[in-house]
Amino acid sequence: MNNFFLEKTREGKMFHSHNTTAGAVTVLHATCTGLVLENPHGSGKDLIVASMSFVGTTLSTIREIGIAVSPSVSTIVSSSTTAAVIHNGKLSGGDFEKGAGLVYSIATLSATPVWLCPLGNARQTTTSVEGAESFVKDFDGTLVVPPGMYIAFCTLTAAATGLCQISWAEADIL
Repeated sequence: MNNFFLEKTREGKMFHSHNTTAGAVTVLHATCTGLVLENPHGSGKDLIVASMSFVGTTLSTIREIGIAVSPSVSTIVSSSTTAAVIHNGKLSGGDFEKGAGLVYSIATLSATPVWLCPLGNARQTTTSVEGAESFVKDFDGTLVVPPGMYIAFCTLTAAATGLCQISWAEADIL
């Protein structure tokens, strides 16, 4: 267990979010669906990513599921958004103890995201779906979303339908 994230959970500064129904994860584009974690400009917080995961529910063609990030800092990170529920990692915090991070299942982003890394690749053959297990990336704090930036799920070749999840801690900017 990572002691940093354990301590942040005890402090009520650990959060997670997911889409509640299977949704399309779009190809790299400023109009983004799936799940987007935004750190608003001027928040005074760093969002320290613990993990991100995706599990496909409807697969048909070869597609790469991955993670993309904002190409630059923006004072207005997104618009035309559909908010996702954010849960506090400390059960006594419930869904009412919100941090600085904002999560959207749909967002029009300030700029087209840039591919960061793959989560996995899934394809369907004539008899079965291959690679449809949950794809997980444990960042363990090696990725920080500073104010005015975002991180999002995306694909490279074709939209994918599934469930996305992201966990992060919040800390004051040093």
